[in-house]
Amino acid sequence: MSILKQSLFPAAFCLLSLLVLTGCNRYKPEQAIFEKAREEQKGGDWDAAFADYNRVIELNPKFSPAYASRAMVEVRLKRYDDAMSDCDQALGLNPEDAYAWQVRGLAKSQKGKLSDAVVDFMHAAQLSPTNAVIFYELGYADYELSYFDEAMTNFTHAINLGDQSSLNYEYRGLTKHKKEDLNGAIADYNMAIEMEPTNSMAFTYRGVAKRDKGDLDGAMEDYNKAIELNKNNAMAYASRGSAKERQPDLEGAIADFDKAIELNSANALYYNNRGWAEFLNGDLNSAIADASRAIQINPHNSHAYGTRGWARYSSGDVSGAIEDCKKSVQLSPKGPRSDFFDQGMLDFIAGHYTGAIANWQIVLQEDITLKSELQPWIDKAQAKLQAEKSK
Repeated sequence: MSILKQSLFPAAFCLLSLLVLTGCNRYKPEQAIFEKAREEQKGGDWDAAFADYNRVIELNPKFSPAYASRAMVEVRLKRYDDAMSDCDQALGLNPEDAYAWQVRGLAKSQKGKLSDAVVDFMHAAQLSPTNAVIFYELGYADYELSYFDEAMTNFTHAINLGDQSSLNYEYRGLTKHKKEDLNGAIADYNMAIEMEPTNSMAFTYRGVAKRDKGDLDGAMEDYNKAIELNKNNAMAYASRGSAKERQPDLEGAIADFDKAIELNSANALYYNNRGWAEFLNGDLNSAIADASRAIQINPHNSHAYGTRGWARYSSGDVSGAIEDCKKSVQLSPKGPRSDFFDQGMLDFIAGHYTGAIANWQIVLQEDITLKSELQPWIDKAQAKLQAEKSK
């Protein structure tokens, strides 16, 4: 070896050592661990990813991407407060970190802080305007806040950016349904099913839209398919129960509501729906018990007060019926299933039979599938009117 080479070798070795110590990216140990953690996260190994993100932060507390990535793991583990704290750390180090804004928005959304989540998602969208996932998450928060126009815009933008996941079409369909565009909703559910033929919820939602259009046969077909795809889809059983109730197949409806409650015993709607089917089937005590349970779970459930009111009236408890039906009308949003439905019963009890008939006919104009339930009461009111005229 020449004298020159002998003298250069120690110098080169010292230079390499200096690069390692002073932070040349290729030799930062935290970067390798960070990449390993990301792969673990992609594979769903949350505990391993979390441990490795911890190591990264221990090695370099100013490595901002590790905080946001650890936060996403914490969201997956439902540790939302920890996730928000980590995102705060990331944004303190780098306020332009779109991913940290996005993940903090997701944590807030999961915590139910939807308005705050929207603010974070909007920051993320400004920093990363071509990220379709951010617009989907923003649309979802808007939907949950009942900002349906904004939700429509964001889901559509996510689709236009190239996010062809079935969830975008599924939730845009739900948004259209809320805006009473049933044909548009069904078209979006069709797309969601085309993209993901095993999407049980898309079949369920499409069934609900078909039911609201008066297509009970089509709805039943979709509910059956949803249950075939997922035996634990409580909403599909409950929705099929409602369709059976209108056929009417009351025993079948009650059996489906039983299954829905077995799968989700904290859902007030399922108890109320079973109570209504029991009322129609003449089991007044069970109807009152189920409606009372629904009210216990959700004291603001207007439909449950209505169900209990009708059952109480039929069992001879007129004062209880009046109290419950008044409460139902008071709590109900504007809409035929509540205002006019239970107001009709109040009119009937008060002897205002013309008003009762008028209210119930408004209900049928909105939803003809309720004819089998309301027509007997309309007939009773008309018979009362006829009896008054013949006096």
